[in-house]
Amino acid sequence: MRSTDKIITAAPGKLILSGEYAVLEGEPALVCAVDREALVQLTPADAFAVSAPSLNLWQIPFYVTGNASVIFPAEVEVGVQKRLNFFKTTFEYVYHYCRDCSFKSSHFHISIDTDAFYDKEAGVKLGFGSSAALTVALVKAVLLWAGADIKSPKARARIFRLALAAHRKAQNNLGSGIDIAASSYGGVLRYRALLNNRAQQEAPTPLKIWPELPGLIIFTGRAESTRRMVSGVHELKKSNPGLYREIIHEMGRISGAVCDAYTRRATEDFLPLIEAYYALMLRLGEASNMPIISPVHRQLHQQVTMLGGVYKPSGAGSGDIGVAFATDNAGIKKISQSVEQNGFICFPFQKNKSENTGTYS
Repeated sequence: MRSTDKIITAAPGKLILSGEYAVLEGEPALVCAVDREALVQLTPADAFAVSAPSLNLWQIPFYVTGNASVIFPAEVEVGVQKRLNFFKTTFEYVYHYCRDCSFKSSHFHISIDTDAFYDKEAGVKLGFGSSAALTVALVKAVLLWAGADIKSPKARARIFRLALAAHRKAQNNLGSGIDIAASSYGGVLRYRALLNNRAQQEAPTPLKIWPELPGLIIFTGRAESTRRMVSGVHELKKSNPGLYREIIHEMGRISGAVCDAYTRRATEDFLPLIEAYYALMLRLGEASNMPIISPVHRQLHQQVTMLGGVYKPSGAGSGDIGVAFATDNAGIKKISQSVEQNGFICFPFQKNKSENTGTYS
């Protein structure tokens, strides 16, 4: 890739199937990529600038110092700079890496697009991990511009660890990195937030996709702050560490079994385990006084259960999205029709036609 070429990179969002909260303590989790992508385009330019149509920001100029710090001119309003802080931190991190490696670079205009992660009618995020997807897409774009490989297994591992470090820095070390893993590797992954003998986050384990799994993604209609939910659960860890460890350990045990049942494609085991994880999320929420299983999730759980399926939130809970599973596609169709009649938005849970992406749509 010549540094004068326009380039476009993409990274998918994520859907957590099991392991919420437990993954923060090194327990196993099951996550898959979804067929919604963050897009980044780099175009040759005489000076650096960034546009973010999703934020209604266009051609915001900046320059890069000798130590790879991004500086916005004084005329760029403070509020605009704050809205671009996540971009700034990520760009600085990967650009500094490229400079350290003596990769060729030049000025360019950056366009970032995360429209696929929003419900335009409601005007809210869908909960598929837009910030992680954007981070990975931006890391890939800058590496490509610098002339680096992004396709080999070694390159994918480098993208994962660079994006993970940048994302953690931007979020003050919050999170397990599971969303970065899904955006970096795609497909379905077994993930644990553990370090290897070189003090690096272990790479996730890819699992063979189970395309026949009868599943459904349901949007609750409102977004929720993952930071607020995780912080609330962390208070339980400080106030009652024994109870916290007990619940988290059981969550880890069930999530590990979910990963195993998925690998074996054992519907008869997978569905009861998803139900068991819902019960543990309910228990954790009650113990921490946090609405992980909020009224909307209780409503969806009851409705799906009455139709013979199983349901749990995907992610931190309270709002955002949930996942439903059934024994067959006919059951999923009934669930979809029923919840849509109640005003919820459903997304199909099926294998993407593109084999190389290995995502669910």
